[in-house]
Amino acid sequence: MVNIYDTANDLAKQMRETQEFTALETAFNDMMADQESFDLFKKFQKAQREAQQKQMQGQQLSEDEIKNVQNLANEVSKKDVVKKLMEKEQQMDNMMQQLNQTITAPIQELYKKAMD
Repeated sequence: MVNIYDTANDLAKQMRETQEFTALETAFNDMMADQESFDLFKKFQKAQREAQQKQMQGQQLSEDEIKNVQNLANEVSKKDVVKKLMEKEQQMDNMMQQLNQTITAPIQELYKKAMD
């Protein structure tokens, strides 16, 4: 019997060697090297995470919280190193979506039989 988790672990190792991942890693390291951008990035990530947690708990965000997240998003998006990181994240996400389509193809094919 196939151990699918071994295959997944192999895929994770191979992913680290892809052009998409190495470009993302470089962009992330470049962003970390720019202390001002990195601090702003961390502040934005924290505010975003806290807002999401609040929403998941069914709580409404205050206008101040919404404005804070929007202002941080606006500030962080002006940083070139962050823009490059976001571009590389998008490329990585595209690869992940393609992999997900490939991995879930057997399930899609199985259910497609019911639609014929």
